[in-house]
Amino acid sequence: MLIGLEPGKLECGNLETMYETFFGLDEPPFRLTPDPRYLFLSRRHREALGHLSFGIRDGAGFVAITGEIGAGKTTLLRSLLRDADEKIQYAYVLNPVMTGVELLEEINHELGLR
Repeated sequence: MLIGLEPGKLECGNLETMYETFFGLDEPPFRLTPDPRYLFLSRRHREALGHLSFGIRDGAGFVAITGEIGAGKTTLLRSLLRDADEKIQYAYVLNPVMTGVELLEEINHELGLR
């Protein structure tokens, strides 16, 4: 039972629709992939974003970002890449468990290299 709702006001079949209706949201609140529009830049996130921007802007070459699951790595990177120059090439490596050779193969694949 949901408190504060009148019976029959919401359909029970779609949980996202229920959240949107109940809270007056314009879009679904929960997605499978993070949305960089909702990025909260904590002190550490600002610091990481600064290092990434510096690495890209000054051509530092290889930049890696690591952290615990849910720390905001993906959202931070998507935010950075959303606003980045189209000339910037990047490899999006999602599998953290690879040998050195596998990592190089994946980077080459992502960059369209053979």
